[in-house]
Amino acid sequence: MENVLKDIRYGFRLLVKSPGFALVSVLSLGLAIGANTTIFTIINAVFLNSLPVRHIDELVFVSGVDQNNNVPNLNLTPLSWPNFDDYKKQNDVFSGLSGFINTGFTLTGFGDPQNVPGQLVSANYFDTLGVTALMGRTFLPDEDQGAGNHPVVVLSYSAWTRVFNADSGIINRVITLNSRAFTIVGVTPPNFKGPFSLANPDQIWVPSSMYREVLSGTLIEFFVSRRALNGNAVGRLKPGVSIKQAEAEMKTIASRLAAEYPKENEGRSISLTPLAQAAIGVNQRAQFQTAGGVLMTVVGLVLLIACLNIANLLLSRAAVREREVGIRTALGAGRTRLIRQLLTESLVLSSLGGAAGLLIAHWGRDLLWSFRPPFLAANAATLALDRRVLAFTAGISILTGILFGLIPALKASRPNLNDALKLGARSGVGSWMRTRVRGILVVAEVALSLVALVGAGLFVKSLRQAEGIDLGFETVKLFTMAVNPGAQNMEQGRAEQFYANAIQRIKATPGVVNAAVASNPPLGGGFLRSVFKEGQEQKPGQRNLLTLTDIVSPDYFDAVRIPLVRGRLFNDFDRRGTTAVVVVNEAMAKKFWSGEDAIGRHFTFFGQTEIREIVGIVKNATVFRIGEDPQAAIYLPLAQNFSPAAIIHVRTAGDPTASVEAVRKQVQALEPNLLLTNIATIGQQLDQALFAPRMGAALLGIFGILALALAGIGIYGVIAYSVTQRTQEIGIRVALGAARGSIIGMVVKQGMILATIGLALGLIASAAFSRFIAGLLFGISATDPLVFAGVSVILAAVAFIASYVPARRATRIDPLKALRIEA
Repeated sequence: MENVLKDIRYGFRLLVKSPGFALVSVLSLGLAIGANTTIFTIINAVFLNSLPVRHIDELVFVSGVDQNNNVPNLNLTPLSWPNFDDYKKQNDVFSGLSGFINTGFTLTGFGDPQNVPGQLVSANYFDTLGVTALMGRTFLPDEDQGAGNHPVVVLSYSAWTRVFNADSGIINRVITLNSRAFTIVGVTPPNFKGPFSLANPDQIWVPSSMYREVLSGTLIEFFVSRRALNGNAVGRLKPGVSIKQAEAEMKTIASRLAAEYPKENEGRSISLTPLAQAAIGVNQRAQFQTAGGVLMTVVGLVLLIACLNIANLLLSRAAVREREVGIRTALGAGRTRLIRQLLTESLVLSSLGGAAGLLIAHWGRDLLWSFRPPFLAANAATLALDRRVLAFTAGISILTGILFGLIPALKASRPNLNDALKLGARSGVGSWMRTRVRGILVVAEVALSLVALVGAGLFVKSLRQAEGIDLGFETVKLFTMAVNPGAQNMEQGRAEQFYANAIQRIKATPGVVNAAVASNPPLGGGFLRSVFKEGQEQKPGQRNLLTLTDIVSPDYFDAVRIPLVRGRLFNDFDRRGTTAVVVVNEAMAKKFWSGEDAIGRHFTFFGQTEIREIVGIVKNATVFRIGEDPQAAIYLPLAQNFSPAAIIHVRTAGDPTASVEAVRKQVQALEPNLLLTNIATIGQQLDQALFAPRMGAALLGIFGILALALAGIGIYGVIAYSVTQRTQEIGIRVALGAARGSIIGMVVKQGMILATIGLALGLIASAAFSRFIAGLLFGISATDPLVFAGVSVILAAVAFIASYVPARRATRIDPLKALRIEA
């Protein structure tokens, strides 16, 4: 132990004597380790922090599977509440199966109306998850029975502290949600926010018996509909029951339900996922994993490049210290002792880099989280530098120290004593073998840098492609705001009048061109309904009938600038009592009436006998996500299809942000207690939709530039070292009349040979890496030739410059001084 401490102190003294080397090394390592720690902190918060529930390994997320319909980003579906109820009663594999529906509540009586997220849950929700109340109690077993009989709520700890100011007398206090009185009966422990790791922590839970009081309009009908998929379920496995056994029994129950209710359940089944995996979303986990894997791979490449650079620097220092090591060997120091000392010095250096990396990560995680999409609350994830993160940083610091220190230590610990002891009278240059090793390291740097740059280039080009996609609607002069008259228990007539008055006031606001109401936000998807052509029997087993629906006011298409292709749009005569009409998009017309004119055609929705007539066809518009294939959509007139909640779309003459506040005041003046939520310009919504590709392009771009810089430094270091090593040779060449250009060419050639080998290896590695990220790209090939060629040229140019600078220095060598080196 005493020798180790001596080696550590000696390592620090060496770094103090070489401040330039120490600064460059610690900074390089700090940036690389900091980047790794920052990304790992995010991954730790999203993937590795277990939900605060009891024995999460016993919990599974229960999802539906619909074999007859394929909806983007919805391979696994929610459940209908009646089906959930049957699964709960008929299964013999769960000790508890709880259901929940994500919703939101308008809270009044605490200043301005505010929206608080929450869930409508079965009474056994907390018992199934193994969560006990911090204050008060959770729900009693019968509080999900008897419609409207149990107006009680449980608050999350975060909602209690933020919304209710940590009121110690909160239990049994009455609050108003959606204009209804509810009694607070409990508060959950800190950090619990339900079964989703990225949920807003400000949660309110209401028993499912109160669905009529907290839902509105068609959502009430959907709650009791076996066809509507609006619920989720979590089950706790009984002791000794595996997830495969549970899934097999649940599929058997699903088959029984399909036979018993063929119209509603034909083609539907069940899938179980461990809750630890489903916590970030059963349909999004794979994409999250791929994105996290890409980022960790790229920052790992940056760290590896930094290690190779430090290894090159240490090899240079080993040449200078060769006499010192030779003397130690001559005095009896064994090779193991020398390797231990040299590795200890490397670990001292990597530890300092790790400390710098932690400081960078502390700043970087906050900066990175500040660019999160708007739907994520600031406290949706805990980005703590906890023990797991600290252990990760310590681990990669030690590994890094061994990685970049091992080769120099092995090389330096086997000195040629005769040559080493003669170095005192010579310039102190290393062997040809060391130069070859440094060349191999540079080749590896170039190859790894190319992989990082190709990834960055593909993401940047993909982002540009996504930003250039025609979405089919106004993408500049538009903003939206959500309203929910149903949450205030407005009757239909009053709500319809509110919509009409709000649109009239908005249109009269300076700067506004047009305004309309729709049930769906831009890029927000919407309710999917099964469509049956006129004369087609509503029988089960038919595929791909689900179609997006959007309820809109007559001015909607002009407000959002979706152009009419054929037929007509809605007008004031399309109201209750007249022919039920719809407008469809081109994708809908092609899907159901390919090769025919859809104008004048008729269809019905599942479970309804009312025939609807198509009166117009409009252009396709993006409805789910940017880059999607055209999705079929049906637009229904608001006057014939009341929606208790809606999105107000406002198109402006100029910058939409300048009109937001004026419009908000006009609408709020009509109903002061009505909450306006999700007010956002279309630009902000597009930023949210493009968050992942933009963040990926930005991060990979930064890491790619860092990798490029490190590779350039590595090439420069090797060539500069080589020039020093060949000083006498170059001096003789100059003395014999060698042209300046031939000297430059000779030196540059050495660097470009290394770069070319590295580029060749890097192209092979990049081709493999690009296939891994193919699923994250928009509209481009994962082996896009322009990207591969472009980054190769850039890297080759950097290699040329890094070689040219020491080459020019070589032409200035004084032959007389060079020849004196051996004197």
